[in-house]
Amino acid sequence: MSYPSSVSSDEVSVIDEVTQALSNVLDQSKYACGGAIDCRKPDAMQSFPVLDNPGHPGPTQDPNQALADPIVIRWDAASSVRKIAFPLSIFDPSHGTMYSLEKLVQATEPASFGFEGQDVLDETYRKASKLDTTAFSTNFCPYEVGIIDEVGQTLFPRLRGTFQGIRAELYKLNIYQAPSGFFKPHIDTPRSELQFGSLVVCLPCKHEGGQLVVRHRGHTSTFDWSGTVNRIQWAAFFSDCEHEVLQVTSGHRITLTYNLFVRRGLGELAGFTRTLSAPKLPLHKEVRAALLHPEFLKEAGVSALPAVLKGIDMMAFEVFRSLGIEVLVRPVMEPLSEEDMEDMIEDGLLDKSCRTHNHVGHQLSEPATVNIQVPDEGTIVDAYNEYPSDLMKVTWLNEPNDDAKGVQFEYSYYGNMHETAYAYSSCALLFKIPAYVERVEIAKRSGYFL
Repeated sequence: MSYPSSVSSDEVSVIDEVTQALSNVLDQSKYACGGAIDCRKPDAMQSFPVLDNPGHPGPTQDPNQALADPIVIRWDAASSVRKIAFPLSIFDPSHGTMYSLEKLVQATEPASFGFEGQDVLDETYRKASKLDTTAFSTNFCPYEVGIIDEVGQTLFPRLRGTFQGIRAELYKLNIYQAPSGFFKPHIDTPRSELQFGSLVVCLPCKHEGGQLVVRHRGHTSTFDWSGTVNRIQWAAFFSDCEHEVLQVTSGHRITLTYNLFVRRGLGELAGFTRTLSAPKLPLHKEVRAALLHPEFLKEAGVSALPAVLKGIDMMAFEVFRSLGIEVLVRPVMEPLSEEDMEDMIEDGLLDKSCRTHNHVGHQLSEPATVNIQVPDEGTIVDAYNEYPSDLMKVTWLNEPNDDAKGVQFEYSYYGNMHETAYAYSSCALLFKIPAYVERVEIAKRSGYFL
C-alpha cells in the first residue's frame, strides 16, 4: 500500500504491522458453507436396501458410523397428529411411506416471498409449499449434529480462545416438488438487526434438480442435494447473498429453514461485549502497540477500513473501542483520479488538501440526489461540496474493495444535453486516533493502553 510523502518510514512500519495483522484475519472470510451428515434409517425401513442414484453415489449405510438419528416430522391433521420419518428412499405401501408423504404435502400451503415489505404469492416467481413452525415439530437439532459449530467456524473468523455466539431459529418447512418447484434469484430480508444469515437443511428424500445456487460479489456456490437419500445435507450463507432454487425435476425436495442470529453477549455483536475480552482478539496486541508508538499518527488522525460490521469488521470495531478509540461507520467518497485532481488543483478549482484528505459523509444513507447542475466547465467537486460531508485526512489500513462500492448520490450536468452522473462511496469503519501526546494522557488517566 502506498502512503503520502508526509508519512515517515517509522510510521509506515507501525501501520504495516496493523495492516498485516488485519489481512491475516481477512483471508479467512467466506460467504457460504455447507456439508452432509450420514443419517440412520427409520427402524421400519431397516430391512429395505438403500437405492442411491448411480450419478450421485453416497456412502454405504453403517448404523455404527451414522451421526444423526432419523428425522421425524410431526404435523397437525384434522383429527390427529401425523408423523413421517426420514430418510425416505422407498415408497413401500406396507409401511405407509408414500401415504404419509402425500399427507404431509397436503398439509402444506403455498409459500409466499417478501417484496417491498409485503408477503407476495406469485407462482411464476416461486413455486413451493410450506408449513409454519406453529403447525409442525421435529426432533432434529442443528446444534446436536455439529452444524452450528461448523457455521461459526467457517463464516466467522477463527479466533483462538473466543466463541462466536449463534442462535438458530427454526423458520419454515418447505417442499419443492416435481415437475416445477423452483424459486427465482432473490435476497432474503433479515428479520431483525441481529440476523446475519440463513441455514437450509435438506431432509433425506429422493429427488432430482432443486440445486441451491448462492452468489456473492461475483462468486457462486452451488449445493446439489439430489440423488443421495441417506444423508442430511445443509448450506448456510450470509443474508446479503443472492440465491435461488433451480427447478425440481423429480421427487420432493424437503427442507427445514433456520434464521441465524448473532447472540448478544457472546462476542460477535459490536457494542454488546460484556463477556468478550477484546485484549484476547488477534488485532489487539498490534493496535495497542501502535497507539503507544510516538511515530504512529503523531498528530491526530483517522484510520479506516471498509465495513459491514460482521466477522472481521466486528472484531476491529471491538478492538479499537476497547482501547478507548472513537469508532464511526461512514461513507467515504471515491477519490478523484490523480490526473484530474492535479489538473483541478493547477486550475485553482480544488484545494491542495484533497491530495491527502477524503470526503467523508455525515451518515450512512440510501443513495441521495444532490440538487445541483454542473456545467461542462464546472467539476464534480461542485457536487461533492453540495453533499453533506467533511474533508478528513484518512490513513487506510487496507485498500477499499471495488466490489463493495455503491452509489452515494446522483447529480446533473449539462453541456450539449442534460445528463445524470453518479458519485460512489465505500462504507468504512473510521477510527479517530488522538495525537500521541493526548494518547499518553488518556493512558495515564484510564489505563486503556496499559
